[in-house]
Amino acid sequence: MAPPARRRILDAAARLLRERGLARLTTREIAQAADAAEGSITKNFGGKIGLLIALLSQELPELRAWQQAATPPGQRPMRTVLVDLLERGIAFYTASLPLVAGAAADQELFAAYQETNRQHGTGPHLALDQMARYLAECQKAGELPRGAEPYTLALILCGTAHFEAYTGYVSGPGALPGERTDRLAATADLILGRSKA
Repeated sequence: MAPPARRRILDAAARLLRERGLARLTTREIAQAADAAEGSITKNFGGKIGLLIALLSQELPELRAWQQAATPPGQRPMRTVLVDLLERGIAFYTASLPLVAGAAADQELFAAYQETNRQHGTGPHLALDQMARYLAECQKAGELPRGAEPYTLALILCGTAHFEAYTGYVSGPGALPGERTDRLAATADLILGRSKA
């Protein structure tokens, strides 16, 4: 049994956007690759911009994997959870960068993307807000230092993941000094209040 048209469209769009970029990709090509009617893109997402927003704000597999790494406090050692969140955050930002770059390459398309985000309350801040809420839960459970502000901790975590992804995307692997595993472990220690002076 074939998956529903919405899922087929999302999967096809994610694949094609990575291969070709957003600016020159048409809804007709996405529909053909998804074996769906072109009108179903408008019906399900309101058009190409709505499809992009759905991918970036909830539907990318890398985003779902990142969200699933936020296991309930106490289920795994907090340092392990933080390193896992950083790794999966890097995977999400690595997957989303070509999509956003494709939209940014077309000023009209990017302006529409920004306006739709404003109207619907979507955008990159959602991942940060979600991470801050999760870290606040961990703090209440005694897994994180009491004096630390969860939103600031989320900025450290998401900012690290984003910069790792961005640097790898633009400059290639190995552009940052040292080993990535060491940098992520040090970031986790910083969040946990265990950083070395």
